[in-house]
Amino acid sequence: MGKKSIHDWRPLRIMKISRLLFILIYVFSRVPRFTTALMYLLRPLYEPTRETWLNRKFRYGLLTLGGGLLAPEVFRAYGSGARAFVENFNSVFRAHKKGEPIVWVEWILNAEILESFYVTSMCSALLNIFANVESMAAPSQIIEEAENQGTPVEYCSAMKLNMGAYLLHQIPKPDLIIAGSHPCDTNVSIAQTMEYVTGAPSYFFDVPYWKDDDSFRYTEAQIWEQIEFLEKRLGKKIDWERLKDMLERVNRFNFYLGEICEMHKAIPCPGTMINLGYAWVVREVSLRSPHALAMAKGLYEAVKKNYLAGKGVVRHERVRVLLWFPPIAFFTYLFKWMEHEFGAVIVADFIGQVSTVPIDTSNKETMIRDLARTQMHLAMGRQCHGPVEFITDEMVKYFEQYSIDCMIFTGHQGCKHGWAAVKIIQDICRERNMPALFLNIDIMDQRCLDEQGVKNEITKFFRVQGWA
Repeated sequence: MGKKSIHDWRPLRIMKISRLLFILIYVFSRVPRFTTALMYLLRPLYEPTRETWLNRKFRYGLLTLGGGLLAPEVFRAYGSGARAFVENFNSVFRAHKKGEPIVWVEWILNAEILESFYVTSMCSALLNIFANVESMAAPSQIIEEAENQGTPVEYCSAMKLNMGAYLLHQIPKPDLIIAGSHPCDTNVSIAQTMEYVTGAPSYFFDVPYWKDDDSFRYTEAQIWEQIEFLEKRLGKKIDWERLKDMLERVNRFNFYLGEICEMHKAIPCPGTMINLGYAWVVREVSLRSPHALAMAKGLYEAVKKNYLAGKGVVRHERVRVLLWFPPIAFFTYLFKWMEHEFGAVIVADFIGQVSTVPIDTSNKETMIRDLARTQMHLAMGRQCHGPVEFITDEMVKYFEQYSIDCMIFTGHQGCKHGWAAVKIIQDICRERNMPALFLNIDIMDQRCLDEQGVKNEITKFFRVQGWA
């Protein structure tokens, strides 16, 4: 970034750069073998332990794509995901230019309902992931701008990035906002602030504490209220046939990713969690696109090919890792680095695991009923809205089902509910003789612990265990 100030950025600059890069990813994904080999040959330019002026614009992107270590068929599926991103960005730019409504949808909520209103929706937390295309320092600078403008320092950096991006005109102003009361207090507080700052009418989901029939019915009633809110504010009726088509694609999308999660139980693990992490981002940004489904199917077929052949994602699998709490994927992708350096495969994590329920599309009542259940089973949302057992029981289940050798707890600064559970998690690991590394980090803000610091901590942990 040199001496150029973030205040000199043109409006939507980072989104426009991201769109260009995703177009290139899609184009090169059409020749996956050539591109995979090229990325591998170019690794010396972007694999060094730090970002340089030479690799600043492409290092994060190429590492996100596996840095030449993904199978060509997996990279081809990534291209479909990139095309889904481009579709969403194009619709946002078009609506912004024409003055058409743009609806922000909180990252932890489904945007399917918006599809049935023919309205442009966007995940306002886009720059949580894509700000790195400007430089790996950009997220911290955007966060600092939010803090300088009065956003509390103790807030989760994901929400500070959201606020900073809006203040810097890097995401467009919303006409409506759909938000919720989970997974943390920051989410609740920042949503109210965003409503005040943007002036956009908002609908807030009051997420129930439990996951029982009463809770599902309560959420279902709120989805009906959301539909009424949208019909009133948009001045149009919901298209139930369009919603049915959308939800049938969602069912297939969830099926493919759920099957990948099941296949990860195999020894050796036939896939990499970077696939499910990438798919999670596609879900948050552009699940409505048919190309999102094409991506999920492509990933499923690639992992199934390995599974049927009894082939692992690495030649010699040495360590099976559970990555618990939000994954460090916003300023460094550990997945392929750990596989390449140590033969350590992250077989399950907090975000990528899919446990949604099938949606019955027989009629509008069953669609809304099951959409409510699915929404309460989305990653992070399902673990972080009730008792601590929602976090620990799922963790123990993965210990047993995925033949875990160790756990890495990614102690994100903003996840106060996660830190509150640390002593309980430590006790569980001690009782089960489960080696565990507890990182004190911020998954988006490198001012806490930078990329090399994270890698140093993991390397020391593996050495102590005799795995490095």
